[in-house]
Amino acid sequence: MKKINLTLLLALLSLSHLTAQPPRDVTVEGHGDLYVLYNADGSVRIISAQAGGSVLDSTFAALPENLQLRYIAADPDTGIDFTFRLHGRIKHSWRQEKPAKTLVVSDLHGRLDAFVAFLKGNGVVDDNLHWTYGENQLIFLGDILDRGRDDNGIAWLVYKLEKEAEEAGGRLDFIPGNHEDLVLKDDIRYVHEDHLIFAAKAGIPYSRLYGADTELGRWIRDSYLIIIVGDDLFVHAGLSREMEEKSYKTGEINELGMRFIGIPTAARKELHGRNELLFGSSGPLWYRGLASDAERHSPLAPEDLRSVLKYYGVSRIIVGHTEVDEIDRRYGGEVIAVNVRHHKNFERNGSAGFLIEGDSSFVVNYTGEREQ
Repeated sequence: MKKINLTLLLALLSLSHLTAQPPRDVTVEGHGDLYVLYNADGSVRIISAQAGGSVLDSTFAALPENLQLRYIAADPDTGIDFTFRLHGRIKHSWRQEKPAKTLVVSDLHGRLDAFVAFLKGNGVVDDNLHWTYGENQLIFLGDILDRGRDDNGIAWLVYKLEKEAEEAGGRLDFIPGNHEDLVLKDDIRYVHEDHLIFAAKAGIPYSRLYGADTELGRWIRDSYLIIIVGDDLFVHAGLSREMEEKSYKTGEINELGMRFIGIPTAARKELHGRNELLFGSSGPLWYRGLASDAERHSPLAPEDLRSVLKYYGVSRIIVGHTEVDEIDRRYGGEVIAVNVRHHKNFERNGSAGFLIEGDSSFVVNYTGEREQ
């Protein structure tokens, strides 16, 4: 009898040891397309592209605690892939203290290869694409989406690094651009055709993959249109004198932005009277008057810029949206335009981003070389 009990005890101890092991990761990978959707019944649907071009459509009754996602670049020549887990939205105040370093980039439009080179070259990530920027800050000034094939990958990489930056005591702030708004409201004219082919195979409209009930859709919608770090203001396109004249304060811009981004134009005009200017050509998603000399864009007069700066309580505005050949210092340095043509600049290692370090500012390229 004692022998039987001892055998049983050993068996129970062995079983206990096995069950105490953490569950193995459930990994879902996507090649150029990877989306997480939340169903009304609480189930989770993950739709992804596979290596051969097929679609994997998986539904889980509940989100697995051990779920791991892997994004593999659509362009195999880049050799880029990374894994990550889903996390809650990380948001900071739209008014922030200045860290030791703030690195700014914008308008990557699907050039994941250029983005990864920029991050590695400037010490933001290591070779495995993990955050190595410590307590410093990365600001992405919008237009992840559209045009390029790996825009979905850039979105997930920014999402991943947001969590890793927070854990390291640093910050990653994403400010949506006009192309995020276009995709969310189902304007797909600039979407890479391969995404539309994938969506057709999956039997789902492309904009639905970024819907309000998806992980990336929620993440984009829950982002500020403006942040102020120290005495610098960061916005995708710019701020017009009209925004000041109509008393659009930072808090209102961010409140309305989070509520109404991605809603079709006519509907959001009806929903709130302040939306027409906010989301129009004079608002933070579209205004070009700070970075363009073209007459059709009505460049802002210097005295009007000084008035805008005073109204928002800043000394400088950093913008993307309007393309420039190289990072451009305008209005005597009161405006910095950072939307370079990455598809061209990356090939020749031209200027790629803007670095603020202490009281100094630098133009940086993809390999981390800097010019004050």
